[in-house]
Amino acid sequence: MKDLKISYFPTIVILLFAAFVMPELPVEWTLKKDKDGVQIYTRPVEGSALKEYKGVVNIRTTAQAAKALILDLESYTEWQHNCTESKILHINNENDIYGYSLTDAPWPVQDREAIVRTQVSEKEGIITLKMICTPDYIKPNDGVVRVPAMTGFWRITPLQDGMVEVIQQVHASPGGRIPDWLANSAVVDTPFQSLLNMKRRLER
Repeated sequence: MKDLKISYFPTIVILLFAAFVMPELPVEWTLKKDKDGVQIYTRPVEGSALKEYKGVVNIRTTAQAAKALILDLESYTEWQHNCTESKILHINNENDIYGYSLTDAPWPVQDREAIVRTQVSEKEGIITLKMICTPDYIKPNDGVVRVPAMTGFWRITPLQDGMVEVIQQVHASPGGRIPDWLANSAVVDTPFQSLLNMKRRLER
């Protein structure tokens, strides 16, 4: 009987230890920019040189107006920072579309093009637009770099007094080689300017 108790002792210790091991906590967001009503946060992503970003802005508009602007790909050249071309490639239905965008990059970095599938869902008044990069949807164009991977979403939440909160959260792999200064700009300055432009456009 004594031997039996001893043989079970290591197992009991392991189970007790496992019970008290805390799960790994998600990496905290760091506020990088807070100006003109727009906040940009970033956090590192394991195995990636490019950080994930989250942009937050409150806009005096309706949730449907914000959704319509995000889905109006033809308008991106007017408010998405450094976007020089944008268009719809295919519409499965009004809540599932494939789009193309081209972003200007400063010399000597090549411009980036992205093919993104956007899927829209709504629950309890909150609208979520999920974005998934689909790089093989069409043949790459010459002279530019196709973004190989990207995941993210827009979330539009109605607030009180005619306001909505818009959140854009994205992590991407830009493809090719990109200098650190440009990578940092891509996850702070670019979403900041785009969200500020969005706010001004919807409130005018």
